[in-house]
Parts: sequence; C-alpha cells; structure tokens
Amino acid sequence: MPEEEPTTNVDGITSAPKDAGSTDTSAVQGQKGSISSARFALIAIVGVPYFGYMMWSIFLLSVLPDASGKWESIIPLAKLVAMIFGIGLGLGSFFAVMRIGKTGGASDKVRYASFARIGLFALPGIAMSAFVPYWIAQEPSLPFAISAPPADTELVAPLSISYSAETATSILKRRGLSVKLYKWDLSGNGEYDQETVTPDSTGYYDRQGGYNVSVTLELSDGSKRTIRKRIVIPKAVFSYSPFIPVIDEEIVFSVEHLVPEERNYEVREIQWDFNEDGIPDETSTSLEATHTFLRTGLHRVTVTMLNTNQTQFQYYRVLDIQEPLPNPFDVAIETIPTFLESPPPFQVVFRMITEEPLQEVTWNFDDKSPEEKGDRVGHTFRKRKVYQVTAKARNHNGQIAKAVKIVKVVENLVIPDLSYDGSHVVENNSISAESPVAISLTPKTIMPLVDFWWEAPKASQVTSTDTTLKAIYRDEGVYNLVLLAKDAEGRVMRKPIRLEVKPKTKFVTFAMKPAQGIAPLNVQFDASESFIPGETINGFIWDFENEEGVQTFGDGYAEHIFDTPGEYVVTLTVRTESGRSETTAKTVVVRAQFLDACFTMSRSSIKAGDGVRFSWECSTGRPKKVLWNFADGSEAESDAGASPSDRHHDHVFEKPGVYSVQLILENETGSKSIFTQTITAE
Repeated sequence: MPEEEPTTNVDGITSAPKDAGSTDTSAVQGQKGSISSARFALIAIVGVPYFGYMMWSIFLLSVLPDASGKWESIIPLAKLVAMIFGIGLGLGSFFAVMRIGKTGGASDKVRYASFARIGLFALPGIAMSAFVPYWIAQEPSLPFAISAPPADTELVAPLSISYSAETATSILKRRGLSVKLYKWDLSGNGEYDQETVTPDSTGYYDRQGGYNVSVTLELSDGSKRTIRKRIVIPKAVFSYSPFIPVIDEEIVFSVEHLVPEERNYEVREIQWDFNEDGIPDETSTSLEATHTFLRTGLHRVTVTMLNTNQTQFQYYRVLDIQEPLPNPFDVAIETIPTFLESPPPFQVVFRMITEEPLQEVTWNFDDKSPEEKGDRVGHTFRKRKVYQVTAKARNHNGQIAKAVKIVKVVENLVIPDLSYDGSHVVENNSISAESPVAISLTPKTIMPLVDFWWEAPKASQVTSTDTTLKAIYRDEGVYNLVLLAKDAEGRVMRKPIRLEVKPKTKFVTFAMKPAQGIAPLNVQFDASESFIPGETINGFIWDFENEEGVQTFGDGYAEHIFDTPGEYVVTLTVRTESGRSETTAKTVVVRAQFLDACFTMSRSSIKAGDGVRFSWECSTGRPKKVLWNFADGSEAESDAGASPSDRHHDHVFEKPGVYSVQLILENETGSKSIFTQTITAE
C-alpha cells in the first residue's frame, strides 16, 4: 500500500496527523470530531457576524443616498460600523496570513490554497467596508417636479406647465448648500429662458411635441447642479386668453400656433362654434376670434379650419367659465377712441378710471412690448391680432385691481364708391363751416352688408352716431370726425374727416329771462350782444307769436306777458343802416297753473234761512268751469273768468242740517279738482 502523505496543520484548527504507522482507529475518529467542532465554532464566531454585516451593508446601499432625508441620521453609525468591521476583518486576515506563512512542513500548494480561502472570505467584507461609507455619503439624485397641472392631467397644448425644484433645494440645504440662482431652460433649446431666485417657474407651450426642460442651480460654494426632465405634449388645440375665463368678459381664441410657418396651403376659412349647436357662430379668415359667455359652467368650443388644399382640421376643448374674482376696489379703462377695432397701425390712448388713490398703474399690451406705467398711456398696435390689454392698479395699501380691454387690429376695409348725403359737402375728407356747425351726414355705398357708425369727439352736442351722424359744434377750431365701417368678414375701415369750425361772420341772438314758467308769464328779452361785422344796427323787430302779424318795433330790450299756456316762437329781426337784416328765433314755454280748488266761508254755523258767502279766490289754475254743490238739492255755477275780487258765490240754506259743500274746478283738458267743507244750519 502506498504511504499516506502526512498533513500539516496550517490554520491552527486542524490537528497534526499521527505517525503513518499508527493504527489507532479510535484516536483518528476522535481527532476528526475535534476538527469538525473547531470548524463549526469558527463559522459561528466569524461567519454569522460576517453575514449580518453584509446584509446590513446591502440594506444601507438600498436606502441611501436618501432624497427624503428619512435615513440620513444613520449615516454616522453606518460609517462607524463599517470602519470597525473593516479594521477587524483586515487585522484578522493579516494574522491568519502571518500564521500560515510561519507554519513549517506545509507544501506551497497547501499554503496558496489557504491564502485563497482567506482572501475569498475577507476581501468582500473589506471592499464593502470601503465602498459603503463612500456611497451612502453621496448627494442624492435631485428631483425636478411638475407642480401644475396635476399628474393625472392630459397635456394638451397650448398650456402652461409649472415646475418646482423645491425638493432639490431642501436636499442641498441639508447638505449645507444654499441656492443663489435658478436658471431655467423651458424650451429645451440649450438657452436659459428665465432666471429666478425662487425654486419655481412656469413655461408656456403652444405646440405639441417633446421638450427637454432643465434647471441649473448655482450654489453658495460656487458649484452648479443641473436637473433635467423630459416633457411630452401629445396633443395641441386652439388657445384662449385669459387663462381663467369668466362671464361677461371677452375671451380671445387663436389658432395661429396650429398653422405651420412653412406650408403649401393657405387657410381659406375658419368656423367657430361657441354654443355646441353645430352651427358656426363666427366665420372669417382671421386666425383669432373673440367671444363673451353670459353664463357660468362648462362650454364646449369647436373650431373648424378649411384650407385651400381641400384639407380640413377640427379642434375642440371644454372651457370652465367662472364668476370673476371681485376687485378690491372699482377700476375701469377709458379709451380714445372708444371703438377698439381698426386696421394697422392703430393708436389708442388708455386711461385708468377709479376713485381710489393709486400708488402705481402697470399696462401690458399683449404685443411683447415692455410694460408701461402711468394713469394715462398711449400705444400703437402695428400687427393684425386681437390684443388683450391688461391694466393692474395698485393702491397705497398694496391691493391690486385688474381691468381688461380687447383691441382688435384687423384687415383694412376699402369702399371705393363711398359718398355722403347730408348737410355739408365733404371734399378731400374735410368740411369747413362757420360756427355753430350742425352736422348731419349719412355714408352711402353699394357694397352689401356694411355697417356704418361715427365717432364725434369734443362735439358740443351729439344726437346720433348710428349710420347718420347728427352733432353740433359751437366752438371754433379743428375737429376730427371718424367714420367707422365693418363688413361681414370682420374687415374695418376707419376714415377720419377734418372739420374746421370757422369764427362767426355774424351773430344775432338774444337772452330770455325766464325762458319758461307758469301763465301769466312776464318775460324780459335782451339782444344787446347781437352784432353784424361792418354794419350798424338801427332797429330790432320782435315777434312774440301771440297775435297774427303783430310785431313790436324797439331797441335791443323788450318785455312781454304771455297769458295763455303754450309754446311761443319768439323771432328777432335785426336791421342795419344798409338795409341788411338777420333773423334768429327762440322758444318760450308757458305752462298752465296747477289746478287746485279752494274756498272760504263767511261763517261755518248759521240758522236756517240765513245766507253764507263762499269765496274761491284762493283757488289756482285756469278753470274752464266753476261748479258748486251745496248738498241741499241745489247747484250753481260761477264765472270762470271772473276777476279775483268777484270770485265768490252767495247761498241761503232754508232748512236745518249739516251740509257738505263742494267746489268743482274743471280746465280745458278735462282735469278736475274738488274741494269740500262742512257747514251747519240750526
């Protein structure tokens, strides 16, 4: 039998073998049992803690780095445990290697196998002790969230998306870093669109597609962090403004962003349906439209785009029309001109109207121009578009009230056959006349479906601006009348007409004092301000229209009594030494006295057979009939035209009794007034 190779103890646990010639079986078995027990003890003492440490390390790697900050408190303990275990494992491995190297009688093969077993056992633990403290102390991944709209909302352009880096800011703050500046790339083109000092920003997207949004955080230590997020907007429909639509306020709708800049077709017609009945409420070629909703709730708006290449696109969206938020104080916008539709360029003057003392008024003209400040501002709109001009007024308490005006810059309407009928001839878009000028103009054209109206700023009096202008200008100067026209396609014409009011070449007038009153009315007339340039006035002729053909010749002063109610046209004719005459007229209104019956009695208690005098001179008005009812079966009538001293009637009561005496007055119109008193006859 071949000799068994002796085995040498190299790890301090396995016992050295007996001499080769030993045949003590029980001793061998006892030796093997001791070795197994020693190995089990080694596994129990070293292997179980080693396994527990590896599980602990795996747990740390699964929860750290922690963006929420929940597990960051265990980092110091985890580092201490890793250091102790790593040092212990390293020292144990070192002593084991040293002992193996000093063991004599062992072959190199046995030594190398022992070294390998120690390395396989110790190196994972040592590597974990080195990697775990490094990894768990790393900065967590910085999140980049969408704060609005909610996560379950379908993204449909155009829409606004609000982003927040607040969680990332909190993470950095826990690590002792503060953010000085946030730089936002909202369009994904690699350029910063906005810089803020707060961790929030909002981007507006009017087209569908994917956007690589990013924010760069500049930190207090000079370093930077960049967070990126991919946004996908799968759909796009028409836009509307304001973002929160309210009742009784115009809403601007637009499909401009839906029309590609590079295309082989043109938009032929756009149809808008605002009330869900399938019938277009507005049809035009303009890419924008306005509409005002009169009730709150959900409204489905549909737009159909018809193109010249026979294609058709239809879009819809549901709007939630709400009640407007009340302003903290009343504000309104006044404009010159008042009608805010015109072809470009369109100049408008805006003025904030409020009784509240203001600290500041800011104007946004919705055309990407800089905001302007002031109670009164002017602006020129140069491109065809519907503009939503917003004014924000801040009072001294810091409260802000908002007002909105819609300005429509549309295609110019050309009316080649435009003409005018009326009081004056319009030549080269101008009128010249002497003061006072009474304008009456009506535009004429054969073009169908054209509406006309006027603006007459600074007129002394305006009675009509719809189609026909009727206005009076009394003061000298140059004025601008504006003729406005609009056709069925929404095109607008704004044509100014220059009105020159020249000084008076003659002035014949008179004053009346009073100009109206109750009959009989005494009126004084004064014509002293009348003049005729280059002429000498030598006579005044007054016609008071109270007797046919009767005139009064005199000077510039006259006086007349109008006894009968009515309207009288008083005419003044002024004559000059050269024989020239000028005439003017004014109206005097004479009202009838208020009809009020009244009488007094000479006595209120009599004996039967005595007489009583009833006087009705306290009555007012101009009665046509004066009737008495004495309640004893007798009636009487007095003279309605009697003088005040003769306004009385005598009556004898023959029998005792209590009598209710009535006075009845009746005028020409049939109106009556009744007065009653009681008299006793004993």
